[in-house]
Amino acid sequence: MRVATVFAVLGVFGCSGAIGSPEGRGPDGRSAPVQCDDGTAPSVAPLHRLATTEYVASLRALFGDAPVGALGSVLDALPPDTAADETFFARQDHRLSDRHVDGYFRVADALAAAALEDGALRARLGGACEAAIDLACLDRFVPTFLARALRRPPEADELADARALVEELGDPEAALHGVIFTTLMAPDFVYRFENRGSARGGVVTLTAHELASRLSYHFWGAPPDEALLDAAESGALDTPDGYARQVERLFADPRTEATLVRFFAEWMHLSRGDFEPSPRLEVLRDDLELSGLVQEMRAEVEALFVHALHDEGATWRDVLTSRESFARDPRLADIYGVAPWDGEGARPLLPEGERSGLLTRAAMLFSPDGSTNPFRRGVFVRRALLCDAVVPPPADLPADALTPPPVQPGASTRDAFEAKVADEPCASCHAQFSPLGYALEAFDGLGRFREEERLVTTEGDALGVASVDTVVFPRVEGHDATVVGTAVELNERIAESEKSSFCLSRQYFRFAYRHQEEGADHCTIRAWTRAIEGGQSLRDTLRSIALDPHFRQRQLED
Repeated sequence: MRVATVFAVLGVFGCSGAIGSPEGRGPDGRSAPVQCDDGTAPSVAPLHRLATTEYVASLRALFGDAPVGALGSVLDALPPDTAADETFFARQDHRLSDRHVDGYFRVADALAAAALEDGALRARLGGACEAAIDLACLDRFVPTFLARALRRPPEADELADARALVEELGDPEAALHGVIFTTLMAPDFVYRFENRGSARGGVVTLTAHELASRLSYHFWGAPPDEALLDAAESGALDTPDGYARQVERLFADPRTEATLVRFFAEWMHLSRGDFEPSPRLEVLRDDLELSGLVQEMRAEVEALFVHALHDEGATWRDVLTSRESFARDPRLADIYGVAPWDGEGARPLLPEGERSGLLTRAAMLFSPDGSTNPFRRGVFVRRALLCDAVVPPPADLPADALTPPPVQPGASTRDAFEAKVADEPCASCHAQFSPLGYALEAFDGLGRFREEERLVTTEGDALGVASVDTVVFPRVEGHDATVVGTAVELNERIAESEKSSFCLSRQYFRFAYRHQEEGADHCTIRAWTRAIEGGQSLRDTLRSIALDPHFRQRQLED
């Protein structure tokens, strides 16, 4: 029976950094050269387990908010999806554990039991059996419920299996429970197989229903709504105009904005903690009330991104360089040296020459104890904004090698960190990323601009001040000898580099397709990069992925 099948299937699934852009490779310098042409097929993609948030959204679409909300701790016990490292997104987590299987089992059993008790819920699920449960109503219930749960018309063998289960169990109530339970435990509910459609050379052009699911889970993180399923059923989704209308409708929905903000927040590591009580922070905060401030910092950066999404002409470069402040909290506005924005009209401008763009926002600069760590900041810029590789430190480092240097009178943070890695083999590796961090030393660990650094030990002892030096060779490009003197100039160098466009393309590819790029995927990323470099708006960049021919296809494994 299907229960045995699902458990069987679920058990199975279970010092050099390249800085440059050789011809035929990505700007990271590491991507294998690929010959791109119109016939290039997408790479093989992993089987997509519904992310936990998508699984819950799928349950809510079927059963409604109340029955799913009543599950409480059962859903809380499901493992959250997590990124393997900073180059991944949570929705790329395709792992399956015993906790998943146990959670799916408990959810399926509880919701099947809820349907037995609630006639209106039964009508919602299958359009039948509202008044009483008998074999006649089950004959109508089964195909409707399977179509809604599987997000496509059920196949003949699936209908036959479900009806055989009804016959085998005999008792109508037990049969209804069994059909709901086994369907919610079915691989086709908890996974997106995307293997239906016309196949040629191992590449499947997805059916309209498979494409509807791909669209809705990408943009909404949820199953297709009735309008999208109707477009699939009627054939409208198979026509260019009908498909374009649905893409536009999905993109305009607020759920898409929430999904894209999640993409941006994960990429920028915006959920990287909060201020933590410490003697150093107690001194550096100067009586600034910190409660809720990090949340305001994150909201301000997200508002910058959302503004660009809604502005038809705004580009990724605008996000990287904008001086508009979206700070509504007076504390954050004071950190920026501007008036709070009231949410209406023109946004205040950040002080010219002091701040601009994404990189100088407080959410990108704060640290839990108010200190700065130019190594950490530099690695973030190199990896996240430029998509360059940074080799991890060797395993045989001395015990204190990764410990920040102690604060000394008269020595700035930059002085101390430079001295720590002055000798080989550290010096060569740190030359890749440390200068990027030194350029940000004009901002303290609370995101405040400074011309002098206050020297405070971890114990909270004040040791005077030191001059801040932000002049560096950032080496945004491989052999770039350009000197920058401020974070604003660094922002401009990053925004001018093709790497910033490439990095947006690569990260969005990984988020959308849920796997690392390989083979012909580099052609897709390169095409997106060229469009961004040509001035394509951020809105069009993030919407146009659904118009890419590969979005309608899936390469099957041998």
